[in-house]
Amino acid sequence: MFITQGLSVTTSILLCWLIRIKRRQNKLLLAGAVFTINNIILLYGLSEFWRARFHVYLVISILQGFMLYAAFITALIAGVYSYIFKQQSRPKLLRALAVGLYLGIVGLAVFNAYSPVVHHLTVQTDKPLDKPLKMALVSDTHLDRWFGNRQLKELVSLIDAQHVDTVLLAGDIMNDSTYYYDKTNMHKQLSKLTAPLGVYAVLGNHDYSGNQVAIAEAVSNAGIQVIDNKSVYLNDAVWLVGRSDETDYGRPLAEELLPPIDTNKPVVMLEHSPSEIRLISHLPVDLHLTGHTHGGQIFPLTMLMKYSRPLLYGAKKIKDTQFLVTSGYGFGAVPFRLGTRSEIWVITLESTKKSAD
Repeated sequence: MFITQGLSVTTSILLCWLIRIKRRQNKLLLAGAVFTINNIILLYGLSEFWRARFHVYLVISILQGFMLYAAFITALIAGVYSYIFKQQSRPKLLRALAVGLYLGIVGLAVFNAYSPVVHHLTVQTDKPLDKPLKMALVSDTHLDRWFGNRQLKELVSLIDAQHVDTVLLAGDIMNDSTYYYDKTNMHKQLSKLTAPLGVYAVLGNHDYSGNQVAIAEAVSNAGIQVIDNKSVYLNDAVWLVGRSDETDYGRPLAEELLPPIDTNKPVVMLEHSPSEIRLISHLPVDLHLTGHTHGGQIFPLTMLMKYSRPLLYGAKKIKDTQFLVTSGYGFGAVPFRLGTRSEIWVITLESTKKSAD
């Protein structure tokens, strides 16, 4: 509520400056229009909190927030131009610059959301492994109206080009339901995601939104094994342990998933959230793979969230466990990324030793 009103004030001020409104009456009319529109959108969003309508509200709010970024950069450039270089201010040029910066910020945020990159990581274990295992990690696809068949087609193409042994999906496969997945027949594209040792998935918090049974069924029907709280022995060499999301009230402790397996073999744990990194670092897990955070997704959250989590994004080794948190392939509620980018990770697990015959 307070954010909406604050954005209304700043947007009104910026628009008055941009279109050079001078008369007090016209300024009040513009401010009133901005306040009215913003609050109508707020009420519209709250009528379906954290669902499709609320996402529309978030998009409008973030677009106004980007106006603040453009205004700040414009003011900074104007200050340098006037006070450091001692040049006379040029209002028309500054307005054109502000518009260009705003369009550039929005364009960059959309580009980062829809133009994925591939990162590579090599992880070594002192447990025996004859042949390196090459895995693709994908998280947070959030399949929905803004992210669907075209992005799945690109995902399949990117992973096929990497020639991985297995593909791992770290949750939030759908964005709360299978509605748009079914409506646009995303099954056709998702089922093309294949690998020699199989494709495996765990569910995330947006999958555990009350529709987890339907989501798990849809994922399974696409040829992907859902391994929440299950383990798989990959190629008779590496244990893959899946764990359900922390929003699953029946989720077992991480250590409870390990006794059935031989931890003298390499162990890879896959779950959605990195919330228990410190606890897992004390377990015989060689590689821990998660997503969920989106890396903060949009500045300044990319910086602020670092202080609330042991690892917001990237790779970090703690004790004998290598942790990797991906910012995700999709983006969730809003189709913007600023300070992060859509991605997949290709991880090669190799041993410093050879397996015993």
